Amino acid sequence: MNSLGGFSTDRLVCSGGSGEDGSFVVRAGQRTTRPSVSIMDELTDPETLREREDVEFNEMPPEEHQSHFELYESIAGMAIAGVTDADGRLLLLEHEDAPYPTMPYGQVAPTEGWVATTRATVTDSTGVAVTVDDVRRVRHNTYRSGGGEETTGYDVVFAASPDGNGDIPAESGQGWIPTWRDTATLDLPGEEDNDVLNDIRLFVD
Repeated sequence: MNSLGGFSTDRLVCSGGSGEDGSFVVRAGQRTTRPSVSIMDELTDPETLREREDVEFNEMPPEEHQSHFELYESIAGMAIAGVTDADGRLLLLEHEDAPYPTMPYGQVAPTEGWVATTRATVTDSTGVAVTVDDVRRVRHNTYRSGGGEETTGYDVVFAASPDGNGDIPAESGQGWIPTWRDTATLDLPGEEDNDVLNDIRLFVD
């Protein structure tokens, strides 16, 4: 994952219990019985998505990055949610000191369900309850420590939609403020190698 200026996007979404570094690890919520996500609710290994023709699966080259190595060594990866409503708006998190917004995302602990964690991530960071509809993109990352050790993990980008009208509670946001943005007028920096921005572009007209 990338950083937003001085802000690490590895720690934007908080839910569940505190990690040793003060960050939060999202704990999966309960499964929904909705037929549209019943199959994906069983997703515990994104590797099973590699052969799906409708999912963009990217094998990323190994990268030496000490902090990402330490982060991904203890988690399965990151669940990222592209939430769009009936009007085509995209749910984003914005900070007054950040150069660009991000979609809600959070850490997935090993063996926990990716879809349930995604729903918990969105609700905890924005106050909006969502249904996870599908998977858009998977990145299989390999990070190396300064000592040459390697660890792997996944970034999975889900498409989701709000339950109900998608109203954002007034008390939502912890520095990063949730907002619905019209994708037709969303102006993003032209950084082609930025994962955060490229994931947003999946949902921008």
